[in-house]
Amino acid sequence: MQAPAFWYAPPGRPGLMARALTPLGRLYARATAKRLAQGEGARVGVPVICIGNINAGGTGKTPTAIALTMRLIARGVAVHVVSRGHGGRLTGPVRVEERRHSAADVGDEPLLIAAFAPR
Repeated sequence: MQAPAFWYAPPGRPGLMARALTPLGRLYARATAKRLAQGEGARVGVPVICIGNINAGGTGKTPTAIALTMRLIARGVAVHVVSRGHGGRLTGPVRVEERRHSAADVGDEPLLIAAFAPR
């Protein structure tokens, strides 16, 4: 699947389809803001780096997480990666072990990242 071409229209020049979907986008943004405001914040006592964006896939989040993990480890930083594990059948927090789990267990991206993260 590819994103529709109208998603990448030049700024300030949205096409007809993008303009037609604007009200739906605003409703979605409001609902998301409301959902996020209801969640409790937490202080975890360590620095946290979030890697993500609005696009679901193919934008380089996993390679970025791996590269950042490797660089931080090289500097002696204790790194832990938390991933939602989309596509995995296991539930709850799972410490992913590349030799023990499969992509069906935890999702392909957490399994790949586990190969580079500390054991």
